Amino acid sequence: MNPLELAASHNRWTNLPVAEKLLLFGGLLVAALLVPPPVGHLVILAVCCLCALALARVPVRLYLAALLAPVAFLAVGAGPLVLDLVNWRLVVDPAGVDTAWRTVSRAIAATAATITLACTTPVADLLAAGRRAGLPAPLAHLVDTTYRLIGVLIDSARTLRHSHDLRLGHRTSRAAILSLGTQFASVFVLAVRRARAIDDAMSLRAERGQTAVLAAAAPVSAVHVVVICLVLVSVATVGVLT
Repeated sequence: MNPLELAASHNRWTNLPVAEKLLLFGGLLVAALLVPPPVGHLVILAVCCLCALALARVPVRLYLAALLAPVAFLAVGAGPLVLDLVNWRLVVDPAGVDTAWRTVSRAIAATAATITLACTTPVADLLAAGRRAGLPAPLAHLVDTTYRLIGVLIDSARTLRHSHDLRLGHRTSRAAILSLGTQFASVFVLAVRRARAIDDAMSLRAERGQTAVLAAAAPVSAVHVVVICLVLVSVATVGVLT
């Protein structure tokens, strides 16, 4: 299991009903898309951090790493909005700056809601909830298989990188390029082999093209639903009025 899945399976919110967590973080995601920046988005980010770190007790280092990872993509995406090419020179567009910071603010708040859900809810529980809600079995199987394969490949790539480091595969630029090419080739071969192994293993637990998980549906608490609704209304009110 990858660190994110381990955190999702071993925190104080793991056994809470998936419907409650989907209501909370799905509502925060919708609020991030609708409320104007920046106060509303800061409130959403604060609520997500409070839920993950103080209430669910997700490891701080893992949560911050998962939260900050998309920042690089946001920075790259904001570049074309901020910069404009005029007479073969890059200039800063004031209108683009306004659009960029609003977009980045909205994206960070939405990412926080998604990451917090991922850190507090195992994929098996999400797939089981999706199946109960009518998600087609082949689609659930595809999502589960892809998720597991990505985790295996990341672990394999990390192991290969470590082995090449021990053999001084990056001592020179030429050796580093050769080592990188070898790693890519090895990961490609492993991807085909592991994908077949994962599909065979999962087909032993259920019909081919289906996923069988042991995730019982926990009863939803009316008190929790009321509290979640109050939180969402408060976040939306603060975002709209400030």
